[in-house]
Amino acid sequence: MTLFSLEEVIQKIKSGTQFREAELSRLKLESVNIDQAVFINCYMRGAIVIDTSSKETNFKNTNLSFAKLTNVEWDHANLERTHLNSATLEGVSLNDANGYKAKLYGAKLSNIKAVHVNFSFADLRQASGKNIDLNSANLNKAFLSQTKFDEINFERATVTNAGFQAAIINDSRWHKANLQNTNFNKSQISNSGFNDASLVNVKFMAAELNNIEFMAAELLETNFAKAKLTNINFTDSTLLSANLEGAYLSNIDFTNANLQDSNLENTTWHNVNFANCNVNGAVFSDAKGLSDEQKQWLKKNGALNVR
Repeated sequence: MTLFSLEEVIQKIKSGTQFREAELSRLKLESVNIDQAVFINCYMRGAIVIDTSSKETNFKNTNLSFAKLTNVEWDHANLERTHLNSATLEGVSLNDANGYKAKLYGAKLSNIKAVHVNFSFADLRQASGKNIDLNSANLNKAFLSQTKFDEINFERATVTNAGFQAAIINDSRWHKANLQNTNFNKSQISNSGFNDASLVNVKFMAAELNNIEFMAAELLETNFAKAKLTNINFTDSTLLSANLEGAYLSNIDFTNANLQDSNLENTTWHNVNFANCNVNGAVFSDAKGLSDEQKQWLKKNGALNVR
């Protein structure tokens, strides 16, 4: 790798020179404009970037691990395979950026604007942060296990085949998001909304969900086995062939929901509303906590093995 001083870097950027395989570790950039600059396969570990515009900048396969970025504009930037492991990003704009296979393992994120960002196949395991906007983002097959997020927006995002195992998520929005085949096993999700979202074949096994809106959501074949569900609104949602075996459900609203052919064996219930719910073919073997009136209604409307 070629070693450059700070002065040389600034001069070369202004002249339009591309950096390839350059040694730029601990580089400090503050209050500069490096729009459309090129840093490919560079080593920028521990870099400090403050109040800097980097729109359309190319950081492909560059190592920015442990970097600290504050108030940086990365709109339309190329972050393909960029290493940002353990980096700190605060007030960073990533709108329309390409972060395909980017690595943000253990990164700390706050006040991030990343509308339409491409984080497909990205590694965000153990990342944490607050006030993150991923509206309409692409997180197909992204790795997000053991993440901790507060005030995060996934509205209209594509979050298919992603992994959120053991994640802790509070105050999140997933309106009209596509989450098909995504894994939330053993996660803790609270104060969040999945209204009109597609959650076909999503896994919430042994997850803890509290104060969640699933209104008009598609939950076909979704797996809630052994999950703890409290204060959940499933109004107008479709849970056709969903698996809730062994789940604990408290303060649940199934008004106008479709539970047809769902598995509710060994479930424990407290304060549930089945008003106008389709329970035809739903299996309630060994279910506990249902009132005699509810059991009678379930039997009358086609539920199976109600005792």
